[in-house]
Amino acid sequence: MRFSSCQTINDVRKTLSDLKDETVIFVDVDDTIITPQSKLFRWASPYRYLIDDLKKNKDQYPNYANIISHWRLNRASMLISKDWPEFLQELQQYYKVYALTKMDSGQIGSIPSMEKWRYDELKKKDIVFTPHFQNTTEAKFVGNDPLKCPSSFYKGIFITGAYPKSAIIQNYVQENRPAQIVFIDDRPEYLEDVNQKCWELNVPFTGIHFKGMELLKGTPDSKVAEFQKHSLFEKCQWLEDEEATRLLNITTDR
Repeated sequence: MRFSSCQTINDVRKTLSDLKDETVIFVDVDDTIITPQSKLFRWASPYRYLIDDLKKNKDQYPNYANIISHWRLNRASMLISKDWPEFLQELQQYYKVYALTKMDSGQIGSIPSMEKWRYDELKKKDIVFTPHFQNTTEAKFVGNDPLKCPSSFYKGIFITGAYPKSAIIQNYVQENRPAQIVFIDDRPEYLEDVNQKCWELNVPFTGIHFKGMELLKGTPDSKVAEFQKHSLFEKCQWLEDEEATRLLNITTDR
């Protein structure tokens, strides 16, 4: 399956210019709408997948919850495109538009509610979604396995928990069968996953591979990046680029 590839919001707008009535749109968050400000996470950075790798190997880190929660609470983030807020509001005049983000739900380390944290982070950047699903703004959504982190819905944001994005789509379609599903994500594997599920459910699907990250230039200084990594993993302290550079210079000068 080939998906439409877009780098700008204008590209996305053109791709979605002829949607069916009762279409439902799902949009990924990290590296699609927002991304960390630090150059450590830029497209060309060899450290780009630092947090992804941490999540995949979290069993190796007894203090994982503290590492990930302190990183989320202290990192600065930025819009990948300044046009996202207006565009999402524009879409919501005609369609239901939800966030679909792959992350744990509930309390993680120093964050009492990942749902509220994610909502607040996006709201500060004027990013809002269709607030209701089945007349509720907050609910557990998928998952009866007590050993797995449940997925959830909070004010327009679907959080996957331990489940794939396709599981969210399947549950949604079973309760509210749309005429068409649109999914926008920076990861081709997630687009393939959702596309396969829509094919199984016989729901028309449009996938957009959003590659706006490629337009963000810059690479990190390797010494600064290693200092940031060490500070985060060993001290549960995230340092932005300027602060890490300043502290590294002080350490080096001693």
